[in-house]
Amino acid sequence: MFAAPLSSLAPLASPPSTAPRTEVFRSLLDACGLGWFCLRAEGRREHVAALNLTRHGEVEAFAPRIRLRREGRAGGVQNVTEALFPGYLFARFRYPEQVRRVVSTTGVLGLVAFGGPPPRLDDGTIAHLRLHAEPAITAAPVSPVFEEGDWVRVAAGCLRGSEGRVRQAAGSHERVCVLLSLLGHDVEISVPADQLISRHGRSQPMPAGLRAPQGFCSERRP
Repeated sequence: MFAAPLSSLAPLASPPSTAPRTEVFRSLLDACGLGWFCLRAEGRREHVAALNLTRHGEVEAFAPRIRLRREGRAGGVQNVTEALFPGYLFARFRYPEQVRRVVSTTGVLGLVAFGGPPPRLDDGTIAHLRLHAEPAITAAPVSPVFEEGDWVRVAAGCLRGSEGRVRQAAGSHERVCVLLSLLGHDVEISVPADQLISRHGRSQPMPAGLRAPQGFCSERRP
């Protein structure tokens, strides 16, 4: 009988790797249990969805909102309350036991996930949002804060609609020196701060505690 040399025998196929299954199983375990999860909500109804969730008694919900200054349709500046994350809110419940009840709640569109089990949020993140977002709702009207170089638009008065750059803000922030382009000439004018709005329609878009540190996302160069 002829025996083929060992070197000529085809190697046995290695068993399929179990790494992907292990990762999925680990992600599922991480998601299970009581914790905070991110939900998608109907537009401009985040707070309504949060209220409906809390009516269950077993679910805690949080839709962070902040106060903003916006230009009114008829002119002037108005203080309005808007969602910090439009279209999203957070809920604390047991996954997966309560997920069906949560996503079927009026105002909720679904659970945020990325091709697998939903990520559970750290309790410290929610606590940080509550610390800086919730007091902003009950606080006094938002005071305008502008810095040198900001693009602004006049929202009230005889110069309404004019745009320019902030040259200097008074120490009290009650008046702002703005360089406006009028009749083809740059004119420096002192304007009451409460008549100005950011060129993008907002002023001080979120509480200072929720802003990224200056230069956090900037490109580092040698």
